[in-house]
Amino acid sequence: MEKKNNNNTSSSSSQSNSAVERALTILEFIALRKEPVGVGEVAEKLGLAKSTTHRILEGLKNKQFIEQINATEKYTIGIKAIEVGMSGLTNWNIVDITGPYIRQLAYDLNETSFLAVFDQGEIVYVYKAEGNKAVTTNAQLGTRKPIHCTALGKAFAAQLHIEEVDRILTEKGMEKYTDRTLTDKQKYLAELSLVREKGYAMDDEEVEEGLTCFAVPIFNYTGHAVAAISVAGPTERMITNKDNIVNSLKQLNNQLSTRLGFVPAMRKRL
Repeated sequence: MEKKNNNNTSSSSSQSNSAVERALTILEFIALRKEPVGVGEVAEKLGLAKSTTHRILEGLKNKQFIEQINATEKYTIGIKAIEVGMSGLTNWNIVDITGPYIRQLAYDLNETSFLAVFDQGEIVYVYKAEGNKAVTTNAQLGTRKPIHCTALGKAFAAQLHIEEVDRILTEKGMEKYTDRTLTDKQKYLAELSLVREKGYAMDDEEVEEGLTCFAVPIFNYTGHAVAAISVAGPTERMITNKDNIVNSLKQLNNQLSTRLGFVPAMRKRL
């Protein structure tokens, strides 16, 4: 008798898992569709019986994970699914998410990699990883730097409206750190246009002589830049290895932005 009960329990558990998998598969299918879909289409595309598909759809609808359009009786993603997804995204810690990627980037390139956030018109370094050939810089965790001379700052500023950039530069000034530091506002705005066009920013020895840096922004599900990642090192090495560094940063931009729910259509147009 006990053996029979165990078999029944195992069978019930298996059926339950199968039902959950089918429900999640259907939910994912609907979420990825640009247009509402009907029962027949869902059943055909996923290889399910129409009666089974209808039963699962009704269950998802009752829990508000999907919605049914009365006029067509087709289904689209519901408010509950959006709430759950948004909750997960907003509860993620940017350092926890990006840390492993930044460490790998520093290891692969043998240089120093930084993660920064934007706060009150400045960048703030919040994470740092060093490769085997990394050199010491004056950028330490918690350090604030201006947007006009850092690659990280330019990566952020390129995503802001010109009026906002102008306000920040007027308020913070454009201090000259080296002979290469841009202190002309119009030239700086022109460079931001190039940053948007190329997809990356550069600090050409504008903060420290002999030190060059490349950076890219990281976007979240709202289409806003919530962080920026950079690679810094001696100018000669950085210029020699520029293509590899920039390509690595762009790949990381795509990976991390996607993890944060970003899709290109959400990006702000300035």
